[in-house]
Amino acid sequence: MKKIIVSVFTLFALGASAQSFTENLYFDLNVGTRVGGFVSDSSTLGAGLHLEGGVGYEINELYSLKGDLGFDTYTATNNASDVDRSLGIRASLQGVVNVSDLAGFGTETFGLKFHGGFGFYTNSNPGFKDNYRTNIGEFEDPLFKGNDDMINFIFGLNPQYHLTEQLSVNADLSLVLLAKQSHYVDRVFNSSVNNGMGNIFNASVGISFRL
Repeated sequence: MKKIIVSVFTLFALGASAQSFTENLYFDLNVGTRVGGFVSDSSTLGAGLHLEGGVGYEINELYSLKGDLGFDTYTATNNASDVDRSLGIRASLQGVVNVSDLAGFGTETFGLKFHGGFGFYTNSNPGFKDNYRTNIGEFEDPLFKGNDDMINFIFGLNPQYHLTEQLSVNADLSLVLLAKQSHYVDRVFNSSVNNGMGNIFNASVGISFRL
């Protein structure tokens, strides 16, 4: 009987702990545009699509931790109107500060957050990889074969309009710095090694849902 009582109390404690954890979770989904990119002189690069999703955990009313996954499209053209497409994929871990509550100007319907962190960014250029395999052979580089793998640092502002306690409409403006970028994004047109610091800017809108 004693073991049964202990087991029941343990289950209740674990259930309460899990409920407290999930109540602090929130989910973001944003869609928008990507501007900028490390491109060679042989082509021009327009704006691209940006898609991003994230999962956050509110430590308290002011501070959160967030992990997110983002996608950026690149379409470059040269003087002959040839097209070179690639896809950037970003995974980041960020700290989030509720600036509006910290500074005292937040309301029941409006909030402003600052987020910043670091992670991994890889750019995949299918045209370049197909040409390389046809003319040279298989890739021997580490990590994602044939991709340009980088370290990213991200900083951004996230104004929110709260529709309910659980649902908010977001806007997000983020600067992404790309360290250890070894190639241009228009790698079909210019595949030379050119180590440097790339950067892009993401502007997006979406929703945030809190459990």
